Amino acid sequence: MSLDWEGLRTFAHVCQTGNMTAAARELGVNQTTIARRIARLEEWLGYPVLHRDGRLLRATPRARSLLETAQTMQTTVSTLLENRPASDNDRHAVTGIVRVTGVDAILEHCVAPHLASLHQAHPALALELIGANRNLSLPQRETDIAIRLARPETGAFHIRRLGMLGSGVYYSGNHPPVNPCDVPWIDLDDFFADKPEQKWLAANFPDRTTIGYANRGSIMVAMMRGQPCCAVLPVCVGNAHKDLKRLEGYHPDGREVWLLTHQDKRHLPQVRVVADWLADVLVDGVSISNRAP
Repeated sequence: MSLDWEGLRTFAHVCQTGNMTAAARELGVNQTTIARRIARLEEWLGYPVLHRDGRLLRATPRARSLLETAQTMQTTVSTLLENRPASDNDRHAVTGIVRVTGVDAILEHCVAPHLASLHQAHPALALELIGANRNLSLPQRETDIAIRLARPETGAFHIRRLGMLGSGVYYSGNHPPVNPCDVPWIDLDDFFADKPEQKWLAANFPDRTTIGYANRGSIMVAMMRGQPCCAVLPVCVGNAHKDLKRLEGYHPDGREVWLLTHQDKRHLPQVRVVADWLADVLVDGVSISNRAP
């Protein structure tokens, strides 16, 4: 029986992710295929390669040296893939599902509308967008790419700063007031009090009357309907609603936008393609600009 290269690759992915479901997602196959490859590898070797350690699958003591070999092979192949010249067949070669988690507003208004361009370039690739209400972990490989509004202080990440998420003061009435303090406000809740746009708001409109609080821009917009009031909103949210008017002359402080991928995943072709695509479509000069803070 010839060397089972596919089984070794699958074995390495299962050990990296800790479970067959995550490995299947990374490789773009189903869990049954993963189990079949592992069984075939064990048949070829003549001994088990995985054991359960709590909730995670680990290499058996006898298979640890094999895992080191498989990981070395994986790194070598990933490096070759990363450095190879592009070809006409690349658009069909990149397959699988890539999961991206991030702030709802960015995913909804800055990422989702551009899906067609990704599909056109890579028709065999699928994108899964997961809003911040599902706080999936990048270190535990529950997601492939994370878009964050703060740079993480620790973690085995490849980190790329994209730019600044812009904000503006928006008004929901027909005739904008001369002084925004003359109308009530909808604010982010106290959890965001230390964020740059909220500090700017507190410094510039300390005497405003707040009639509502929310933890998301989309909810704030809904609360503004039917009454003249103001709110500080991300530009991507405020500009998406034609019944809101952005007031001129006010420039709330922005938030830095960071693109994170796990060190072990950044060389995977499908993850690399989506990360580069995100960096391209997100920085549009309006919602997110590449200016320094």
